Amino acid sequence: MSFSFDWTDFPEEADNDDFVKNCFLECGDFSWKDSIEHSQYSFISGDNYPVLRLLENHFSSKIDFMYIDPPYNTGKKTFTYNDAFPLNKKSDCTPPDRHSAWLSFMSRRLASAKKLLSDSGCIFLAIGQEELYHLKLLCDKILGEENFVNDFMWLHGKGKKDSFSRTLQESTLCYAKNKKKLSAFRDFEETSWAKENPDGDLRGAWFSGSISFSEKRSNPLHPNYFEIVSPSGKKWKRQWLVKKEEMQRLLQEDRIFWGKAPDFANVPRKKIFNGERTEIIPKNIIDEKGGTRSAQRHLDFLVGEKSSFDNPKPVALVQHFLSIVNMKNDITVMDFFAGSGTTMEAVFNANLLDGGKRKCILIQKPEAIKSEKSRFSDISELCLERVRKITKNNVSELKLVVP
Repeated sequence: MSFSFDWTDFPEEADNDDFVKNCFLECGDFSWKDSIEHSQYSFISGDNYPVLRLLENHFSSKIDFMYIDPPYNTGKKTFTYNDAFPLNKKSDCTPPDRHSAWLSFMSRRLASAKKLLSDSGCIFLAIGQEELYHLKLLCDKILGEENFVNDFMWLHGKGKKDSFSRTLQESTLCYAKNKKKLSAFRDFEETSWAKENPDGDLRGAWFSGSISFSEKRSNPLHPNYFEIVSPSGKKWKRQWLVKKEEMQRLLQEDRIFWGKAPDFANVPRKKIFNGERTEIIPKNIIDEKGGTRSAQRHLDFLVGEKSSFDNPKPVALVQHFLSIVNMKNDITVMDFFAGSGTTMEAVFNANLLDGGKRKCILIQKPEAIKSEKSRFSDISELCLERVRKITKNNVSELKLVVP
């Protein structure tokens, strides 16, 4: 059965190739391409659609990780982003028209983002309930349903409620450019639930975890395919989850459980003790990464004024996504709905933790800040202030110039 997902299209100037050719990024005495290429941290002020189209020709397939927090299309016209679609003043903003305008807006930007993503890259998209299901269908259409990874639900601690229910989570959809080339995600968890000690190990209670593939699933050509021998002399030849050197260490430290003596006939498993960090498959429910209120206080402290930007994401949340993707620590990260600059701080912190050389490119349109109390005229200025403080002014600053 065929399925169609369509909307009314709202054209934009940057659809025109000639318009884009006449755009450029202003960055002082340097070529903007060289500036971004050779800078660890880059900030671009301007409408993200023409900027993305400019970057397509020079940074195609070079972005490994994207995180975006686009407008949720809540209909609120007082929000610092233009969060009430359509942008057409003649429209009555009825739901079908509103959704079409938002989908038209997002489809262009996602199509450009796909071109920029590396073949082994992925994108995380934060979204509220207003457009969650439309965004899922849109991503299926542009990025491919087969490349959907998961919906990571962040428990944000600021429940949205009506007379029927209270919503405690917010979705972050994740898609790969090509799921077959995306590395498996992984997370770490500290063991605290072991209660038994069947072999009287002096290190205390432990439980056993799998350390091998079954014989049927083992690949004899894999470098981790080798033989080990139990204390009773039974031979086990299969593909292991660790390299041979690591297996030797585990054997020497009596970290392999073979089953009860004297047979030692069970499939070998790894002994895991309380207090140890173990690798796990990431959960799609995310808690203890901070909430909206704590993120707001952190932002207010950094920029030196209160609530000029509503509902920022906590740095720990974006940093969590960076940590679970299992990529090298020299990847290139992009956020083309930069908002208050959370993604840049997350990348900066990740580099501090592991000595990495991750690059980060932020794009933010200079949306006006309506508060008369703010010293910033637009969100782009506020974001840049945060980025300068975090990076200690080690950021390449660029500005979109349109014809």
